[in-house]
Amino acid sequence: MAIFCRRNFLFLAMVVSLFALTSGQDGSGDYEDYSESGSVSQQSESASLPIDDRNPCSFRGQFLTHGQSVVIDPCTECVCKNGTTTCNIESCPSEQGCLPDEIVIIPEECCPQCPYKMIVDQTENLYGETFDFAIGGTKRIRFGANIALDKKQTSRLVRGESMWKLGAWISPNEDGSGRRTSYKKQVITGKDKAKEYFKGDYNPPTSPWDFKKMKFTMDFTNGECADLKFFCIELGPDEAAQPKYDLAFTVLAKNDEEERLRDCIPLGQCSGVFREQSSI
Repeated sequence: MAIFCRRNFLFLAMVVSLFALTSGQDGSGDYEDYSESGSVSQQSESASLPIDDRNPCSFRGQFLTHGQSVVIDPCTECVCKNGTTTCNIESCPSEQGCLPDEIVIIPEECCPQCPYKMIVDQTENLYGETFDFAIGGTKRIRFGANIALDKKQTSRLVRGESMWKLGAWISPNEDGSGRRTSYKKQVITGKDKAKEYFKGDYNPPTSPWDFKKMKFTMDFTNGECADLKFFCIELGPDEAAQPKYDLAFTVLAKNDEEERLRDCIPLGQCSGVFREQSSI
């Protein structure tokens, strides 16, 4: 019995010693603040130990396994990586982007929030095919739209459910005015209706804010050739928009020039011969 107890005691002593080595000499979990890199970290001696590359961490009295993370507050998340606890700290912009009386403080968010505001510089219809068509026929297409934003005036972050609406129609005029043939109020579907905008990710042309693979059916059965000259789209907020935290939400044209929200591209030659077409 005495031999058995001594063996257990020695085993426990070895485990405690190993834990102390992988967690730092004092095991306190204190960390140094690297203000220049915007992160904080606790460096242990485990990196010099030839045990493996998945050493645990001791951080603020907590035991973290390799790869485990912990949220300290809405601005700070820490992760254990091979005996080192590194904390990523989100920094808030010096200018909030709205008037002081418009700022909303939300406990679960790191930074103060402003009403969601999208300022559109240009809407671009990306359907690039030119085709001839006949009165009495139809043509089903897929297309995309690129939305150029005024980055300075647009909110830093815009998110929610059913946020965006893109209407599509055929017009007799290049500016989209006049009769709207084949008008479809909303061609954005699925998760794209909740497409998030984050200023840090928006960097055109390499990282644009756009919509892809939208579907539209051009119906040439109702109208004359004079009515069917341009394929037009127009961006706006969805009537069923649900901004996160119920913040106010607007989509505006830069300088109040409404034509920036719209773009029309010319169709091909119209004739009176029936021909059904599809590009899907």
